[in-house]
Amino acid sequence: WETYLEAARDEDESRPRDWDGNTGSILTFTGLFAATVAAFVIESYKYLSPDSGDQTVELLAQILAATTNATTRSESSVMHTEPFRASNAMIAANALWFCSLSVALVCALLATLVQQWSRDYIRDIKRQHALGASARSRAFNHIYIRMGVNRYGMDRVVDWLVALVHTSVALFAIGLLLFLYQVDDMVAICTSCVLGLFGTVYAVASLLPIYDRSCPYKTPLSYVY
Repeated sequence: WETYLEAARDEDESRPRDWDGNTGSILTFTGLFAATVAAFVIESYKYLSPDSGDQTVELLAQILAATTNATTRSESSVMHTEPFRASNAMIAANALWFCSLSVALVCALLATLVQQWSRDYIRDIKRQHALGASARSRAFNHIYIRMGVNRYGMDRVVDWLVALVHTSVALFAIGLLLFLYQVDDMVAICTSCVLGLFGTVYAVASLLPIYDRSCPYKTPLSYVY
């Protein structure tokens, strides 16, 4: 049993270290990314409701028209204005950005949970040793904990977190293009070229491992196939 515990010690140390390293990177990235998305959302959501300045100008125009009609004793002309409705592209852009922000926040929350689970894993592994249990008891405790981690796919949870982060970035990029095409075509085209180039590289990195198992470049999509 001592031989088994010695052989498993390296993995017991490296496994939580990998979890903490991945989730730490996710927390750092999602913090910066969520702040970026929030800055865009603060400006873009205003396009979903009528501008108070435009409403004021419209009201003043109606008052001026009514005053002019009363002075000239002419028939009053009623100014009919269509109710405000945001463009479909702007609605879609805001929806994508809010979804992107929500996914990023969920990733940050899940990353903190994974870090907590990692600490619990280390504590449970070392609990029997701290209590002075025999090697046999510690080995059975270790096997029991390892079986639970493998059964419930703890390693896969971290992989799915990375995939969710990539999904959040993709949602933001699509929303950004929709937003820019409503603002300026030239800026939107330049941004589309940059994002399209990166998207091509990402797709190649995702597909290469399918045809060549020795390829070191992988993305979360590579594990789907």
